[in-house]
Amino acid sequence: MAFELYSVIFAVLFACGCLVLLLVVQAVLVSMRLKPKKNQSPRHGKVVLHQMPPNSRVLNVSPSCLKLETYLRMNKVPYESDYSFRMSSKGKVPWIEYNGTSVADSNFIVRFLNEEFQLDPDAHLSVEEKAIAHTMLVTLEENTYWTLIYHSFVADLADTRSMSPLLGVTPIPLNYVMSWLASHYLRQNLWGHGIGRHSREEIYSIAERDLRAVSQVLGTKRFIMGSKPCLLDAAIFGLVAVFLWNVPHSPQAKLIRSQLKNLEAHCYTIKEEYFPDWDELILKNTNSLDY
Repeated sequence: MAFELYSVIFAVLFACGCLVLLLVVQAVLVSMRLKPKKNQSPRHGKVVLHQMPPNSRVLNVSPSCLKLETYLRMNKVPYESDYSFRMSSKGKVPWIEYNGTSVADSNFIVRFLNEEFQLDPDAHLSVEEKAIAHTMLVTLEENTYWTLIYHSFVADLADTRSMSPLLGVTPIPLNYVMSWLASHYLRQNLWGHGIGRHSREEIYSIAERDLRAVSQVLGTKRFIMGSKPCLLDAAIFGLVAVFLWNVPHSPQAKLIRSQLKNLEAHCYTIKEEYFPDWDELILKNTNSLDY
């Protein structure tokens, strides 16, 4: 009887402890989102790109952040990165500040900057090619991307734990708690999206079909639509780079390396063309974090 009583007391105390820890974590995340700006002079004429910081494997674990930074470099837009974990009004990254204006979501940012700087990275494409590129971009960002989230935060929690220091939580116990919370939260997102209702095998088969389709369109070309890059190239790079270098043991990465070698070659082409300082940036910005 005493043992049962102690068990109940322990269970209650454990539940209360978890609840308190959850509230603390939520408070930290809210403070990150509402973190005030530092006192600094306005950076007129330069885009401030708010994004996730690098880890030791890849310049950014977020395909949309990496896509946007690639777009900026492709079009020679002056910018600087801000890794302070400040989220946009939509609670996400990337987002930008430019001459006093804040814009969230990578695609809305591209539209905004195209107007501000009179850019059109797809100007060389035909009407039909633009339609194809748009459809492929949506497929990658609204479908294939979620197979990455599934692998990183559901199928392989080791990858989740490797990302949790991005939230500034490095002690091992909190690392495990944060990875569990992230997994729980993203499982709900995956379920709401619909892809999380499928089996593991079905989800990876979705990724394979998407990646094979992109590979077939790319063929032997240097860039997805020919000899010149377009916005879609930046999006492909953002996703493939994260597969290859951040989750190299994922089924998606193994497929790319073994059967879709043109996607791997395309990834290296973009990296060498627009990120000659890739390794330097990773080293410079990961000194204070151990991944």
